[in-house]
Amino acid sequence: MFISIKEHKENGKTLTRVKIFALMLIIAVILGTEINLGNCSSDTNTVLKVNINGEITLATTTMMDNALKYAETRKARLIIVTLNTPGGEVDAVKNIMNLFDNSSIPTCCFVYPPGATAWSGGTYILMASHIAVMASGTTIGSCQPVLSTGQPIEQTKYVNALATLMENHAKMHDRNATLARLFVTENKNLGPEEALRLHVTELIADDVSTLLKKLENFTLVHFQRKSGAWTWKLVQNSEAQNYGKKIFFNNISEAEVIEYTPGIQTVFLNVLLNPIVSSLLLIIGIFLIFIGIKTPGYGAEIAGSVFVFLALIAFGAIGITLGAVVLFAVGAALIIAELKTHIGVLAVSGAACMIVASLLLFPSPQWLIYSGVSQQIQTVLVVTAVLMATLFSFIVYKAAKAKLSKVRTGKEALIGAEGIAVSDLKPKGEVRVMGEFWQAKAKDEWINKGEKVKVIDMEGLFLIVKAAEGKILTAESDFCMYERR
Repeated sequence: MFISIKEHKENGKTLTRVKIFALMLIIAVILGTEINLGNCSSDTNTVLKVNINGEITLATTTMMDNALKYAETRKARLIIVTLNTPGGEVDAVKNIMNLFDNSSIPTCCFVYPPGATAWSGGTYILMASHIAVMASGTTIGSCQPVLSTGQPIEQTKYVNALATLMENHAKMHDRNATLARLFVTENKNLGPEEALRLHVTELIADDVSTLLKKLENFTLVHFQRKSGAWTWKLVQNSEAQNYGKKIFFNNISEAEVIEYTPGIQTVFLNVLLNPIVSSLLLIIGIFLIFIGIKTPGYGAEIAGSVFVFLALIAFGAIGITLGAVVLFAVGAALIIAELKTHIGVLAVSGAACMIVASLLLFPSPQWLIYSGVSQQIQTVLVVTAVLMATLFSFIVYKAAKAKLSKVRTGKEALIGAEGIAVSDLKPKGEVRVMGEFWQAKAKDEWINKGEKVKVIDMEGLFLIVKAAEGKILTAESDFCMYERR
């Protein structure tokens, strides 16, 4: 049975569509599910340990939500969340705080390892935990929101809302509410000793085992104040009898500590929600779509569409404005339009648009992040945009140059070319030019076999040549590659 070329092409297109559909289905499954890779063992006397490292994003929220659900299935006595973060997105931070507020299992935020920081968004999360612990040399604070330049946002309405959020959570856990507010309004920073002395944290420990050992001397109580508000508080075991609802930590130092490993969904989202990755996806996607339009088949357009789709999802999730996306698209379109004009202005304008768009990629009003880290991220984004804009401008320039340059063939290609005399030219003979044998005639003087020649004209099928500077072939072996076979 024979298949026509047309049918073969159609089958190929169908196969490509199936592959792309399968890829998008896999992505959808990854986005919608989380598979925990933690170890499984008995449900008795267990503690779940979750690590938050780096920026806090939607991926972090997803991880914490899944970790809390996993802790419930394991009947864990405590969830320890280690913090080493410069902060993150406002919505992600608030969602994690809300998860802690409604958790049936007590949460312990531990600024760890020694020397780590829980700046900005990390401090908000710390304040929402039932137990706040810091390791030696760690730092919390710097909670005022910043612009992409690193300058603090001074809008009273915005700052007061965040300060009140911090203050209320401090009250919910019987901590220093006044100082909690200063974290936001004055960018206050504290070390472990000062934080403990000022009743911002409950314990100091340098590792998990020490933390659990110290917890055995305490009880977590939940009581109602005269105002009617309910408050969590960590008290000495001897004081616990004065309260109603109590959570004891006896023998917790012997508990099995389960290290929670994020699933595929969290890993994928962590990569996707990185502003640098999402901006690269958008740039590459736009150019793939353009390449697909200019070339046969549908693979490039479909792949480009998937890249752009993922970039738009990421931009929406991390709060990037539509204006930045549009500016990126305009910049790419201007660079592509350079193929038509060839004057260079559009390529430069397009590169400028992409660089400016990179300045808008970091949505600082929606992030709670340490100002120094904010500036570093912005610098990386700008450098990435400059490199990508330069690269694609160069590619478009080369493509335009190749399109404008005429392909030289025939007489036009031969004139000026150099070759070898494969016989004596007295004045007529044979030469080899551009890999082909030609009948030739010497113009001014006879040319000996083996001498280099240069084509200066063409008369019919005869090349008009003259002697050219270069090596004269004399050995018989030198002629082997030029002799007719």
